[in-house]
Amino acid sequence: MRWARLALTGLGVALGVVGGASVARWAFLQLRRVTLTPTPYSTPPIGPGQIAPRQRRIIVSDLHLGGGDRLDDFEDDLAFAAFIDSYVSSEEPSELILAGDTIEFLQVRLGDIDDEDWSEEAAERRIAAVIAAHHLIFEALSRFIALPGSLLTVLIGNHDFELHYPAAKARLAAAVGLSMGDPQIRFGVSYHGGGIYLVHGNQFDSWNRFVHFDGISEPFEVVRGTQLVKEVINDLEDDPLQIAPLLDNVKPTSAFFWYLLALPRLRNAAARRFFLRGVTGFMQVVAWPTPHQMPITGRGPGGPLSAPLFLGLWAWVASLRRRRVARQREISRQVSEVAGDLPPPDQVIDQVQSEAARQISREVRDFNDRYAREMLRIARQPAHHEDKLFVCGHTHLAQVVPLGEGQTYINTGTWTEIIYDVATMLRQEQRFPFLEIRYPDGDAPEGHLLVWIDADEPPQPWQKGPKLERRRRKIRLQ
Repeated sequence: MRWARLALTGLGVALGVVGGASVARWAFLQLRRVTLTPTPYSTPPIGPGQIAPRQRRIIVSDLHLGGGDRLDDFEDDLAFAAFIDSYVSSEEPSELILAGDTIEFLQVRLGDIDDEDWSEEAAERRIAAVIAAHHLIFEALSRFIALPGSLLTVLIGNHDFELHYPAAKARLAAAVGLSMGDPQIRFGVSYHGGGIYLVHGNQFDSWNRFVHFDGISEPFEVVRGTQLVKEVINDLEDDPLQIAPLLDNVKPTSAFFWYLLALPRLRNAAARRFFLRGVTGFMQVVAWPTPHQMPITGRGPGGPLSAPLFLGLWAWVASLRRRRVARQREISRQVSEVAGDLPPPDQVIDQVQSEAARQISREVRDFNDRYAREMLRIARQPAHHEDKLFVCGHTHLAQVVPLGEGQTYINTGTWTEIIYDVATMLRQEQRFPFLEIRYPDGDAPEGHLLVWIDADEPPQPWQKGPKLERRRRKIRLQ
């Protein structure tokens, strides 16, 4: 009873705080809307006129190459280098497409650069750290691009949004032995041609949808998913719990909360403290405006709100946010230390974990179905009637969905480790998915979702995993 009363009291206080913060956030946004002004730092789409007909294409997404520390989710450099050297590299002219979130800008922490420094100089420093940490991959890319007819295409995702900066592009090009403007490397926000429509896919996700995804805005646009990674997940990934380093691989982002609730170790005080740190940070991120909505100076619409009194008020509120980010980790730790030592009854834990498992399944299913529906909507547009393959990544879960009328949606998954079931720590067995596209019958593309094994064994066709088979269903696309 004591635990139940304390839990109810704590829940009531938390709901009150979140409710009050949400009202304050709404009022602030109504009074002070920030205008996002596009800058020259932009990246155009890659259109039909730029795409060679009937060329072999290899598509890989979501490598998330980091700085080589605990936050770095990519640990298979040897495997990816072997994949490039023994399969992507070919006597046949080939295009390698890295379909977004190749560079993990959000989790590269450098001691002399502020974590919220979104400048071009900071982006260049971060990508240089990534290149140094994963030199085997960039050396293999250099060998690939040296082959006649080879082409490297890099699409931008939400985790490598800073690739819009010319300095970041130039660093990546130099890492593979090319200079900016060399036709063997190109960057884009989308790819449409050769019977293919390809995007990273974050624009289908409300947590990671940008207002101006085609370039850098002033002030720098920080979406909610970016805020969650920077302010919550990066701190949690330093925890020694087994699940901690994999939290950034949770898709959709909203399922993050349920994954924490489903931790099988909630009977352990350390796990409860970890959970409460995550929930406290999550609630603050949800309740507070995103950074680009909190101008430090008086930029934005004119009129009465440009008076010194209001400008001083908004500068004060912005400073509160900056201090909140700095305090958030300490507040989360204090809450988790106090409440985490109160062991809940086993029956309560069992009920919470059971409900969390259902919520995870529901959210992941709805998330993946949403992508299929979005691709179907695009496929039915007149501009895409001749396209056959509709491809993206972002969700980290490989998927093949027939859209009808000879069209197919394919998600290329990720090369980082994914946990399908956090309660049983069930991991995917098909670790390295990629999409190969050929043109055996003329101009119509034929796509095969494959899984890389190693240099001594040919790739295998991707198959639905056992968990996905257990919940096989007919997706309602219409």
